[in-house]
Amino acid sequence: MKPVLILLPLALMLASCSDDGETAPPPPRPVKSLVLEETNSVPLSFAGTVEPQIVTNYSFQILGRMISRNVQVGDPVERGTLLAVLEATALEQDVQAAQASLVSAQASANNARVVEQRQQGLFAKTVVSQAAVEDAVQAAQAAQSAEVRARANLAKAKERLSYAKISADYTGVVTSTAAEPGQVVAAGQTVVTVARPDLRDAVVDLPSSAASGAKIGDPFRVVLQSDPTTVVKGRVRRIEPSADPVTRSQRIRIALQAAPAAFRLGSVISVTLPDTRPSELLLPAAAIVTRDGKTFVWIIPEGTEAVAMREVTTGDAGSGRVSISSGLKRGDRVVVAGVNSLTDGQKIRISGDLK
Repeated sequence: MKPVLILLPLALMLASCSDDGETAPPPPRPVKSLVLEETNSVPLSFAGTVEPQIVTNYSFQILGRMISRNVQVGDPVERGTLLAVLEATALEQDVQAAQASLVSAQASANNARVVEQRQQGLFAKTVVSQAAVEDAVQAAQAAQSAEVRARANLAKAKERLSYAKISADYTGVVTSTAAEPGQVVAAGQTVVTVARPDLRDAVVDLPSSAASGAKIGDPFRVVLQSDPTTVVKGRVRRIEPSADPVTRSQRIRIALQAAPAAFRLGSVISVTLPDTRPSELLLPAAAIVTRDGKTFVWIIPEGTEAVAMREVTTGDAGSGRVSISSGLKRGDRVVVAGVNSLTDGQKIRISGDLK
């Protein structure tokens, strides 16, 4: 039994020596990487609608009860087409009263002129005094002034009567109605909206990044979504000066050039802006690491088998890719998968490249 007792401590000592030795280093971590190449940016496309360039909201200039509306949505109208009428009995009576006042004033003015002429003749024969002649002249002038006022009152009454009707100012189409017969409408309240269908815009809301580079006259390619084979050209006609406070998008209006009838008002379209921006460096969004408000990527320096963290500045993002504004250059190798579990200087093994 003694040899067994001697060998047991020896085995324990050998096991202790084995535990105190250095552990084997972890194997290199396999990663996927991407070698940066400059990429030509693709044209940007946005959805929008076809809207008229010229739209008029017609309203009455006076308060009243509407007795008729002669058009419906979609009706074509010509210049002078009667759109709607107010009840105008009181206005017609005002015109009649003004006409009667004018007739009376005209008669008084005629009589005053006759009296003036008679007094002038009698004064020449020394039958009446100079004072009588002056009185006749003043009476004639007063009667003439009254006639002028009566004529002006009649014109004003007729003008107010004309306010009881609204007519189209140009050839167009009714796009909406906002009041029904029998309804009392206020002055300035929209009753009928008419648009010119021959002058049309493609109206699109662009993100701020795209709108900032747009300018008046920029060309767009406009495609009808219901028929992608129907395409027209357009140029930016107007850019809204301020962005939407919620979506931060900015509205632009693109004048359609020789658009066919298929581009009806309200049609949904897609517009494409030829992108003239220089080529850019693009990375998958998964390659980006954000720490403490800063943006980084893991690069694999040439000639090494370890990763290093590098700060970058990013630009526009879309379709799962991010443009790199600064911090990287063409030819840099960047880790694009598993970036959140890497450490600076960690050994890696490239298991595949993304194209």
